[in-house]
Amino acid sequence: MTKSIALAGVAALSLAACSPSEDDTAQPVTEQAQTDTESGDMTPSSVDVVEAASANGNLGTFLQAAVSAGVAETLANADGITIFAPIDEAFGAVENLDQLQQNPEQMAALLQRHAVSSTYMSSAIPAGETELQTLSGETLTIENNDGQIMVIGPDGTRARVVEADIDGENGVVHAINAVLTD
Repeated sequence: MTKSIALAGVAALSLAACSPSEDDTAQPVTEQAQTDTESGDMTPSSVDVVEAASANGNLGTFLQAAVSAGVAETLANADGITIFAPIDEAFGAVENLDQLQQNPEQMAALLQRHAVSSTYMSSAIPAGETELQTLSGETLTIENNDGQIMVIGPDGTRARVVEADIDGENGVVHAINAVLTD
């Protein structure tokens, strides 16, 4: 039942998906794979991004919000997506979290601000700054300084990627340490 609810939310987010802007310099990955840590072999991921995120253990608040806001299914069914998912601790710092949780439309808009069409593995993000259009139509600035990746929201909120490349068959999740508010 949890997967069904999660998938229902992902479907809503997919409907709001936008194409990346023409001046994106990062190149999306066309085929998803993950490395087997023992053998080093690259094998296609067999779970969607929502299932991959749920296996992480530190993205529960993001996933619950996606289900409640009706965007989890959209994310799970999106064809090529990158999600910058705030870790549980990051949601604890959001002042109006209770209000957001009571308003699915506002929560959906907040979560869409954390996702972009196309798949961007951390290795595909070029050095310097790259701008990506979110599913909400806003622009994120991604800074890659010697492999340290920062995500800067539309309001200037800065979030550090604390775990990159959580791979799903339809995209990738990067865990970040802050919620990108408006």
